[in-house]
Amino acid sequence: MKILPFAALAVTLLGPLQAHAACKLVTADVPVTMVGLRPLVAAKIDGKPIRLLLDSGAFGSSLTASYAATEKLRPMAAKAIGSLVPSSASTLTSGVKGHATDTGIVIASTFEFGGSVFPDVKFLTIRDIGDGVSGLLGQNLLRNSDNEYDLKNGLLRLVRPQDCETTELAYWAKDGMTYSVIPLESEGHRTGHTIAAITINGERMRAYFDTGADTSFITARAAARAGVKTTDAGVKPAGSSHAIDGDIKTWVATFASIKIGDEEIKNAKLSIGESVADFDVLVGADFFMAHHVYVANSQKKLYFTYAGGPVFRTAAPQAAAPQAAAPGDDKPKP
Repeated sequence: MKILPFAALAVTLLGPLQAHAACKLVTADVPVTMVGLRPLVAAKIDGKPIRLLLDSGAFGSSLTASYAATEKLRPMAAKAIGSLVPSSASTLTSGVKGHATDTGIVIASTFEFGGSVFPDVKFLTIRDIGDGVSGLLGQNLLRNSDNEYDLKNGLLRLVRPQDCETTELAYWAKDGMTYSVIPLESEGHRTGHTIAAITINGERMRAYFDTGADTSFITARAAARAGVKTTDAGVKPAGSSHAIDGDIKTWVATFASIKIGDEEIKNAKLSIGESVADFDVLVGADFFMAHHVYVANSQKKLYFTYAGGPVFRTAAPQAAAPQAAAPGDDKPKP
């Protein structure tokens, strides 16, 4: 397997790193194209160009079943215990709806990403996800490095820190610029999720940071813990939201306080989703578009700075298309 062509990032250009001369970041930059709130990256399967959704919430990379069939990708074979007849391998996956789905596995002879070529790469197969997207780029590739998301400027940076164990890694923060640091759950590295605790209306919530979700949402049960029920007078139905494992019913409500690290958004509109997944809040691409985010897998920390715009976006009542919040809403308060 060829190693990604990481290049040294000059320490003299870095803010918080300057106090730690030994710390160096070795990086590989990947361009990101935003289609609405969907971050897309370019890759190649068997020499043919494809577009993949950058999905930090997916534990494994995937290709759509229709793409795998069209390109005649070979299925991974599995031999059942006690049988001499091999069959196609599969695994169980689940999405935000919480439904387990039997998912096939196919093998690409070559997979090219970030300037490197990888042989015999296994992909899960999923249903079509639209926008000419052929699949998902998931944590089986992302979690091998730190991940810097600068989606507003169209960039994913894969980072390998060297001698940076005690260094604050928000290197882009200029003098006087505030940034937040929150610890990541260690379980996330095993499950392929970026997990951290946030607070909503004073209640501690378990949050997944997921670039593959257009907009953030809180589960109905977690919203109830925060004192907001879907039956409350001020909560408005907002139709259905699409997920890998099916559609979920959604509402829009106002929450008095949402705190992520040192950042607090007051009177924020946030979607509520009818999900039974094991998180309380899904922090989606809307949050990533409003922030510069560094997921330090090497330190089990998440760094971020506010980059401007609404932190959360919601669907209009009974509409599926996301729209920006009214001016002044959903922005962090100092």
